[in-house]
Amino acid sequence: MKSQKSHLIQNAMEYVAFINQFKNDQEAAGNHAELLFRGQGLDKPLLPKIARLNLRLGKEIAQTESLILKEFKRGILPLSEFKPENNWDLLALAQHHGLPTRLLDWTYNALAALWFAVENPAIEENGKKLNAVVWILAAENDDFRTNTSEIDPMSNKITKIFRSQVVSRRISAQSGVFTVHKIANKKIYKFETVAKFKHKLTKLTIQPEHFSTIRKELNILGVNNFSIYPDLDGFCKHLSWRFSKKYDE
Repeated sequence: MKSQKSHLIQNAMEYVAFINQFKNDQEAAGNHAELLFRGQGLDKPLLPKIARLNLRLGKEIAQTESLILKEFKRGILPLSEFKPENNWDLLALAQHHGLPTRLLDWTYNALAALWFAVENPAIEENGKKLNAVVWILAAENDDFRTNTSEIDPMSNKITKIFRSQVVSRRISAQSGVFTVHKIANKKIYKFETVAKFKHKLTKLTIQPEHFSTIRKELNILGVNNFSIYPDLDGFCKHLSWRFSKKYDE
C-alpha cells in the first residue's frame, strides 16, 4: 500500500465485501498480512488513552503511566479474578478496565470493529452529526512483539502489535489485540504517522444516517452488545436496545 486510503461504507454487506476483496488483493500482491481492525465512533487520531489524558502537575506521560500502574497493581488484588504475571498482563488488564495506558485496542474480528464504530448514536458537533470510522491494519510478521519475556513494556522502544493473555471474557469475545506505543521526546506520536505502519492502514468511513441500519444488520449476524460484552451489563444493554425506540434510531 502506497498511502492511506478512505472508503465510504453504507451497510454491513458492503463492508464484508470490501474486506474480502481487500484481503484477496493483498494476497494477489504477495502480501499475506494479518488484518487487524479498530472501530471508532468518531474519526479521531489513533492515540492510546494515556496520550490524550490531561496530565496534572506538569508530569510527563511515562511518569504518569508508571504512577497509575503502581496504584492499579496495589489495589487490584481483592477486585480482580485474574492475577497479572508481568507488566504486559498488567497493562492489558488495566487497558481492559479503562485505565489510561500506552496500549491501543484492535481486534481480529471485522464485525466487532464495525459494531464499535456504530454502537452509539453519532456524536454531534456544532449541530452536525459526525462520521464513524473503521481502520484496517495489514500487519506483517515483524510488526508483532513476540519477545515479551525479554523486555518490559515500560521500556518499549518501538511501536509494535501485542497479543496479550486472555485476561477477561471480553478480550476473548472481542478477539482483542493491542498496539503498544513507544514514548519518544516525552510524547506518543499518532499511529497513522508512524513510518513503519502508516502505509499499512486503510480507513473506512460510515456516515451517521447508516448507523441504525448497520446495527440491525449486525444484530441479525449475531453481533450486538451481548456478544461483544458477554456479561450481565452487556446483556442488559442489548435488551434495552432491542425493546426501546433506540432500535430504530
